[in-house]
Amino acid sequence: MAETLEAGGELKKYHVALFVAEAGTGAPTWTQVCKSTDNTITLNAQTAERDFIVDHAPTTIIERYSPSLSEPLTLVKGESDYDFFWKKFYELPVGAKAKGRMLIVFYNDEDTAGGTSKFKAWSCNVLFTFDNLNPVDGTLTVNININGTITKGTCEVAGTVPTFTEA
Repeated sequence: MAETLEAGGELKKYHVALFVAEAGTGAPTWTQVCKSTDNTITLNAQTAERDFIVDHAPTTIIERYSPSLSEPLTLVKGESDYDFFWKKFYELPVGAKAKGRMLIVFYNDEDTAGGTSKFKAWSCNVLFTFDNLNPVDGTLTVNININGTITKGTCEVAGTVPTFTEA
């Protein structure tokens, strides 16, 4: 588990943990994304303009978000994220085989109610699309698009095993 963020501290890359799993209805086996060199969640706001009759200019509103991540993974054979993504890349997944699950755990937002450390988290269905394999740099870039509704909740992490509880 990453260290928690104390009051007055700055958010760092290790305060947001990513866990991926194969799609399915059973209990997922989570793999933590560790060897990526980027940890940016792009929200991709979907907006619309409304030209209200009382206003001189149109008003922009946000209708929804369509979050995505682009993960350039450093390929270190034997690492669990390498094993997870290399297998998918090699198989060139399409359709249901390109789907998965993701947990995003925010170690910067801790809830210690009940005497245990729980962190705010998102659980979501995702689609894995592979962008490029760059053996010169030793990276495999996978785009992860969040599909459908994000389930908000909390997560306890024991070692590298997360347990998500819906809010």
